[in-house]
Amino acid sequence: MKRLFAAALSIFLGISPSAAQNRTVEYQVKAAFLYNFAKFIEWPARAFPARNSAFTICLADDPFREAMEKTVQGEVWNGRPLSVKQIDSASDVPGCQVVYISMTGEKNQEILMAAANSPVLTVGETPDFITAGGIIRFTESGHRIRFEINPDAADRASLRVSSRLLRLADIVRPKAGD
Repeated sequence: MKRLFAAALSIFLGISPSAAQNRTVEYQVKAAFLYNFAKFIEWPARAFPARNSAFTICLADDPFREAMEKTVQGEVWNGRPLSVKQIDSASDVPGCQVVYISMTGEKNQEILMAAANSPVLTVGETPDFITAGGIIRFTESGHRIRFEINPDAADRASLRVSSRLLRLADIVRPKAGD
């Protein structure tokens, strides 16, 4: 796990990936980021259906489910086991603490809307993800994976983002009407 986070951090900090690295490495890096985002965010108690509920990372698309499952295998978050779940509709959002949406589309917009104003960390990568209400968006700059955070969207979701995570991110606050 430490190696995955180190790989994610090295890409974030600008160490260029070699030509041999491919989409699989990108998925591993994004999975490591998702896992580590959870360490720097505080969820309210109401985010969990029960005291012993798992911490669930939901994928609205399946670009890297295998990498995500390997990343969280055997891991815990605040005493809760981590799990990965594929979701296909807005009705699947309850019970998710993180929802990752990689593509646009009506179904994914409905999933994002279902998570809005709920204690769910929404993460995506489409250009309009933040303006559509998402909290964290992956970006790429010179072969480096970076991320933007909309702290106002996190506040609306009752999520407290650590200042340590905010320092690593590009802060984005869309204007009303954007």
